[in-house]
Order: sequence, then structure tokens, then C-alpha cells
Amino acid sequence: MPDMTAVLCRLSILLLLLALAGCATTGAPQAPVDDAIARALAAQGDFRGAAAEFERLARANRGARDVLLLAAAEALREDGDLAGAAVVAARVRRQRLAPVDGSRLDLLLAEAALDAGDVERALALAVLPTGGSDAALALRAGEVRARALDRAGRSLDAAGERIALLPRSAASERAALEEDILESLASLAVPALSSALAGLQPADARRPWLERALRLKGAAPSRVIPRPTRQAGTLLSQDGGRPRPEGWSAPPQVALLLPLSGPLAAAGGAIRDGFLAAYFADTGERPLLRIYDAGASAESALEAYARAVADGATRAVGPLAREQVAAVLAVVDRRTPVLALNHPDNGAVPPPGSQQFALAPDDEAALAADHAWSRGLRRVALLAAAEDWSDRAALAFRAQFEMLGGVIAGEARLPDDAVDFSAAIAQAMSGGPDAAFLAVRPPQGRLLVPQLRAAGLQDLPLFAPSQVFDGSPSRALDRDLNGVEFSDAPWLFGLSSGLPEREALARRLPAAATAPRLFAFGIDAWRLLPYLDWLGANPDAYLPGASGQLAVDGFGRVRRVLTWMRFVDGVPRAVDGLISADPLDAAAGTAPAGGR
Repeated sequence: MPDMTAVLCRLSILLLLLALAGCATTGAPQAPVDDAIARALAAQGDFRGAAAEFERLARANRGARDVLLLAAAEALREDGDLAGAAVVAARVRRQRLAPVDGSRLDLLLAEAALDAGDVERALALAVLPTGGSDAALALRAGEVRARALDRAGRSLDAAGERIALLPRSAASERAALEEDILESLASLAVPALSSALAGLQPADARRPWLERALRLKGAAPSRVIPRPTRQAGTLLSQDGGRPRPEGWSAPPQVALLLPLSGPLAAAGGAIRDGFLAAYFADTGERPLLRIYDAGASAESALEAYARAVADGATRAVGPLAREQVAAVLAVVDRRTPVLALNHPDNGAVPPPGSQQFALAPDDEAALAADHAWSRGLRRVALLAAAEDWSDRAALAFRAQFEMLGGVIAGEARLPDDAVDFSAAIAQAMSGGPDAAFLAVRPPQGRLLVPQLRAAGLQDLPLFAPSQVFDGSPSRALDRDLNGVEFSDAPWLFGLSSGLPEREALARRLPAAATAPRLFAFGIDAWRLLPYLDWLGANPDAYLPGASGQLAVDGFGRVRRVLTWMRFVDGVPRAVDGLISADPLDAAAGTAPAGGR
């Protein structure tokens, strides 16, 4: 016997039909139909018996004949006999049915056609009239179409059908629906997925699913590079006579969920210090703030989040580790949305109302690919360290550069313990590149760059993510990195206006000197809070932050536009030669963007 949930779901279809059984489709009153036996049989799970009783009632009640035959066909469908259901449904006169019942008949025939292998007929029938109001029918039609598209080999379209169903599906159904989406996309090869992703609009709902499918195959997706043009908080509005920056809306109570014990305690402490520095520097209205130790495991992060919810938090910031982020975002309480401080490994986007913010080397690599392309460079070599972050950065650069139309002319990995990179350089440069991307840390970069120059590549443009700079200028050591361009947080170089200076903070808070990027990350986690919802609704806008210009895409992901620096005589200098990375700050009417 089917489980009770399935039986009740099936009964909802049958009972709706029976509610209409006592009326002719012309609207004329009819004698009530005694359907008690059919109802009882369906309630017991005897759908074949119910179908026989509906057919008997149809023979005895000419005015309700067609709706009763449809009920009989539906009962056979629930019994798993689609062929039998189609035979009965063929006797139904569609013109005698109400519109909703006509749609139900079409869906049943579509399912029967699909079961018989007639995909085109199934697709033609599984289309509801525009403006239909029956949510259950709409979900059923979408799933029929998705299965038909899968059968036709149109996996991307099948995934799109199911993605459209997600917002209308019950929470209990979403996990299975998400599995079906990823299963459809898994049938596509990496080139097909990459090509499909490149052809989507930035806000297309299929985008994060294609990204997830690529990651599951070990490939990197191309990114939409943010190009925001409007600064948050520049236009003042009146609220009860008091001026507020446009988009500003502070949460009443904030919970900060960070690892303050365990292996990530140092990182958590640096982010906390940056967050608190910005919090206390804000002269505007500040919410109540509570700090919770999220520990080192998914379980401890869930416990911290549950305590925050119980304590009345209206917004949570954190946790930090990828597995913790995945666990918390899976159980987000709508009363306490989350600004997660990382992306989960599976690439899932946050639920509506929550956001993700991360310092991701693969995002920086995609920006580097876009930067190289904008410089007119079309053939790039990749040289990467033997580390996980470096592999991710190299994959992300390749995906972005090839999506733009560029060519990876050569690639090599640098062994950890090597000091002679001549073989790797020869391998990477064999294709005649006009630039190189270096996914390396400072010690390896200081060995690699002079060897590239000694190999006759003095004028080769070199690009890197922020990891090539250790965060503090060292003229004597970094002369060996001269000419390398890298993207980084503007606050490290005094290029963020309206923020406390790094040097002043470092005298009181050591993390500002020793872990400046994490400190800047904490500053921005606080500054983003009042603007998250507004930025999400205005993807062309940005908040000037310590870690970059901050925008929020249509999927709740905070995107950074970074400052480009170049090593000149061992010291990082802004590539554009400007004193300020935020020229719009000088515009009239600009308000502080961290409060009010």
C-alpha cells in the first residue's frame, strides 16, 4: 500500500474532481452523485476499485459522465496503470469539462504519451493555459515537461523546467527536485555546460545550477564580472525629518558567528577585530551585537546559530568554514537571515534574504582574466603552485579567459621544494604567450619572476591574485616581483576613503598589521549589513569597502571589484596612478557608507 502522504496527495486530486461531479459543465444544476463508495475505496488505497466505481457512476449519471470518467482515469493513473488510464481518458469529451478539468485531462494524456515513448505529444499536451491558478497542476505539468525533455535529450531545458518549479514547491519536495536538476545537468559534458553558462544573462535562474554542475565535474565556471556604476548612500532621503543614506536599513540585533576556538581561531579573531573596529567607528545608529563562538565543526556552528536565533537576533554574520556555511544555510530561519562569510563547497546559493561574502582566490583569478583581456592580451600562460587554492585560481582564470575568447598557450605546476623553475617555464611558454598568470605566494614568486626575466621574457606582462603580496611592503624582498600586477583590497594601501586608516588601527589592534585582508573583510562585513537588501535589489550599485567595491548579484552573492596594483621598485603602486580608488567619493552629496 502506498504511504499515507502519497495517498493524501492523490486524494486531493480525486476529491477536487468529485467536488465538480454534481454539476454539468454548462452550469445547469444536476442531481447529486452518491460517490461515497468511490471515496472510501480511494481512501483505502484501492484505486483500481475506485476507478471501477467511478465508471459505474458515469454510466448512471449522464450529466456528470465526463468528469466521472476523468476521475476513473485519474484513479487508474494513481494505481500505476497509465495505459489503462489513457483508454478511459480517450472516452472523455473534453468540451464537456470545466477548464481546470480539461487541463487535468491533458496532463494525464501527456503522462500516458510519455510512458508510451511519444515525447513530442507529451510536450504538446503538458502546457497549461496562461493565467491558470491551480498550483498543484502547474507543478505536475512542469515535472511532466521536465521528464519529457530529459527523454528527448534536452537536459538543459529539463533542468530549467525544474528550476522554475523550485519557488513553488513545498520544502519537503525541494531536496529531491534539486537532485533531479543536478542529475539532468550531469548528463552534459563540460564544454556543453560551459557554453550554456556563457550564453546566459547574469540573472538567469539557471546560472548557479550550471555553476554547481561544472564544479561537480571538477571544472571551474566562468563568472559575471561586476561593473557597478552607482554608489550606495550617495542620495539622501528623508525619514521622519532625519536624513538617511539611500538604501540604509540597519537590523535591530546582530549575531556574529566566528571560530574563536580551534584551528581557525586566529582567522576568526582577525575578522572579529575588523568587524568591531568598524562597528565602534560608526557614529550612526548601531544595533545590539552579540558574539558567538562557532567552533571548528558544522555542529558547533549550527549550535551557535540556534543560540543566536533563540536570543532574538534579526541578522547573523558568519560562520566562516565552508562546511559550516553549508550546514547553516541549509537551516536558515527566515527570522534570522545570514551573511555567510564563505561559499559552500557545493556552490549552492543562499536562500532568499541571506547572502554569501568571501575572499575567494578563484574570484580574483577571474578578475585577472578579465583584466588581461581588457589589455588586449589574447594568449596567456599559467604557472601555479602545487596548492589547492592555486589550482582553483588557475582553473578559474582558464574558464574566464576562454569564455572571453582567449587561449591558454601553456601551463605548468611549480613543485613545492624546487628553486629551479626552468623546466616549468619552458613548458608554460612553449605556446608563445603574450602574458602570464602566476598563482603563487611571495617566496615562490620572488624565485619565479627573475627566472622568467632571465629566460628572455623581460617585457612579458605578469598578473597574479592577491596571494603574491604578503600584505606588508618589503622593498628589499619584493624588488624581485617588479612588474607583477595583482588585484587586492584597497584598504591595505590607503586607497579607501572614509575608513579608519590601517596604520592607526594597527597600533591598537595587531591583526590590522598581521592579517590585514581578514581585518578588512571584517570591516566590510559590518559595513554591508545596512545595505544588503538594497544592493541585492540594485545590482548596478556598489558599496565602497575596505576589501573592494562591493556589489550583490541576483543570487545573494557579494562580488568584489578590486584595486589593481603593480610592484615598482619593490613597492605596490596603484596601476591607474590615482591617489583614490573611489573617485565618486568626491561627488557632491556623498554620505558615509557604513552608517549615517
